[in-house]
Amino acid sequence: MNHTEFFKLIKDGSLAGAYVLHGDEEYVKEQAVQRAVETIPGDVRDFNVTMLDHPELPRLIEACETLPLFCESRLVVCSEVDSSVDDKKLVDYFASVPQETILLMVYRGKLAANLVVSKYAAKANREVLFDTLSAYECAKWIMSYVNRAGAVIDSRTAQTIIQLSGTKIAPLLSDLNKLIDLVGAGGVITPQAVSYVIKPNMEIRVFDMLDFFTAGKLNDGVRSLHALLEGGEEALGLSAFLTSRFKVMLEVRRGIDKGLGKREVCAAMDGSRFANERAYDAARRFTQAELAELIAELSDTAYQKMSGSMKEDRYVELVLLKHKWRSQPI
Repeated sequence: MNHTEFFKLIKDGSLAGAYVLHGDEEYVKEQAVQRAVETIPGDVRDFNVTMLDHPELPRLIEACETLPLFCESRLVVCSEVDSSVDDKKLVDYFASVPQETILLMVYRGKLAANLVVSKYAAKANREVLFDTLSAYECAKWIMSYVNRAGAVIDSRTAQTIIQLSGTKIAPLLSDLNKLIDLVGAGGVITPQAVSYVIKPNMEIRVFDMLDFFTAGKLNDGVRSLHALLEGGEEALGLSAFLTSRFKVMLEVRRGIDKGLGKREVCAAMDGSRFANERAYDAARRFTQAELAELIAELSDTAYQKMSGSMKEDRYVELVLLKHKWRSQPI
């Protein structure tokens, strides 16, 4: 199930048994846990909510087997388990959790599909996947958050924020709070206010730079590269980041060459959905061989610096300029 379905179970008071919570959207995951905690009445919450961090299996079982006190249910929130725990024994216990106990197994990030815990959760419909929000879901969340804070924002401006900051909620919160403070109670968050407060993150700026090159605007691409370097990004760090983006694009290109569509390719990848979609759009203009060559050449940036053959910023620029950019998908 997805996060929306899980929140509905919480609202309906239908939580029962063990659930495995994982995925890349950490903020929404934390909010789901908090909502579950709030289902236990406040005056008896201390007696009936147990928070565990990497426990051994006996400690987890002990917490789950403890009867609720002055309450119908008890909640156990377990942040992963100790490395010594046998995953087969862990999932065997999931089916034995007392009916009075709600067990939330919370994992940071997205679990690999081939893990014992993942397979059990998916098969038993006990998996709660907190994927990065879609642009539509994120825009709705932004508008709701701003409205609750007493300010006003329209959907187009919310989309502008997403284009600048991405769809991860935690970094968005900081930007939104700055915007709300700027316009004040009852104020309207405008595109002008957004451009004043929010600067595009590194990932988005890199893809914007690549878009200039693929559009044949080499001068603009070089200016964008220089702006990144002058903005405090060191050439080695930028080279490493570009390499990581080209590796993602190579993974995407392999999926495209297998005949997979955009949704299938992006869903199978780690990282934010927004960044994966940008990577998909960019990868359509490269072959696998071209991406592999760019990765190999950019990996030599550190060598260029150490050998003194060429300044690293100049080397990154030459690698990008000598590539034969194409504006149309292949």
